[in-house]
Amino acid sequence: MMVSAGAGGLLGYLFHFVVSRQLPISQYGELQSLLSLFLIFGIFNSALSYFVVKHTSVFAAHKDHEANREFAEFLSEKVSRLALALFVFLFVVSPLLAKLLHFSSLVGFWVIGLATFFSTLAVIYQEILRGWKEFAFLGLVGIFAALIKFIAGASLAYFFHRASAVSFSFLLMALTSWYLAKYWSRKKIKKGEEGSQKKTSWKEKYFSEVSLQKTALKIFFFSLTLVLVSNLDILLVKYFSSAETAGYYGAFSLIGKIILWLNLAAVSVALPGACVDGYKGKRLGKKSVLKVYFLMTALALGFLLVYYLVPEFIINLFFGKKYVFEPRLLWLFGVMSFLLSLLTLEANLSFARHDFRVVYLLVATGGVMIGSVATYHQNLKEIVAAFSLSFLVGYLSIFALNWFCEKN
Repeated sequence: MMVSAGAGGLLGYLFHFVVSRQLPISQYGELQSLLSLFLIFGIFNSALSYFVVKHTSVFAAHKDHEANREFAEFLSEKVSRLALALFVFLFVVSPLLAKLLHFSSLVGFWVIGLATFFSTLAVIYQEILRGWKEFAFLGLVGIFAALIKFIAGASLAYFFHRASAVSFSFLLMALTSWYLAKYWSRKKIKKGEEGSQKKTSWKEKYFSEVSLQKTALKIFFFSLTLVLVSNLDILLVKYFSSAETAGYYGAFSLIGKIILWLNLAAVSVALPGACVDGYKGKRLGKKSVLKVYFLMTALALGFLLVYYLVPEFIINLFFGKKYVFEPRLLWLFGVMSFLLSLLTLEANLSFARHDFRVVYLLVATGGVMIGSVATYHQNLKEIVAAFSLSFLVGYLSIFALNWFCEKN
């Protein structure tokens, strides 16, 4: 997962490397906002992701291919209807959002809505791969999708120089993810069709209908708050500050989030096992958690050292000379992303333990983010300091929750 995250991340940065040079700074800031909206509109995707991996990892632990196949069919029917309803809703509210965030075109919103539809369908199959620990295939899905986004985004930016045009690359990425994840995950499902002839439903063997409904609602609110905390920053900067500042912030935070994206690979690998422990009522393995902490910290320190020593080189390498603006702040963006990755890890550990009190702490973290950047947004230094402090407060509160629960 770390290797595939690195390869996919490299393609993602090549996308921004090329696109940022072809778009005006204000349009690049708009593109970053569209990307953030894509992630926030995908709140249901995030909830679905956690829901699928939480249940399919249990099927994998029991090597029950038939239950996995039935579960996938059950979700596909339900989710396709919800995804269509979500797309219609996003299409209707897009004029209001475009006006509120001062966007130059509605096209980007419509395309992002359609991309959200297909990415929602892809989540089911991606998380089946994760639950069964098929990380190689899951990584390949991400790499091919990132490659398609890069090729399409670079071409569209070169010919049109508009954020709304480049947004079509997100749609093509979503289509690629959906097709490949569905194709590879069905290799696992097919074993259920050829194997055991047991007639016992997966609901009877593992999860009741009532528990599914309760869990789904809790997971939705958990993923809603976590996605908002992770992706609200660029929209807050776009709202409270200028378009140029949003463009600079988008570029700097994107470099800083190399740390976040690579660290999330470690979280991704640890989550299925943690979910199985939570299902069995076992304590989470402390050695495994410490290994994840060590890996994430070591990786972050390496990047922070580079960001501190050669910030101008890094910024110029990724985005060009026009983005070399207060380069000494780059390491602070790395710190901000590292704190966010630690917050995400602890939130996922709470989720795996079925402790949804973490939702209240995530809501409080979002409130601190809004309040801090509303007060301090005069320059990039104030903004990155405000978000870093918010993530630190959120991380410490969730860490304390997990520590007290484990101790007691």
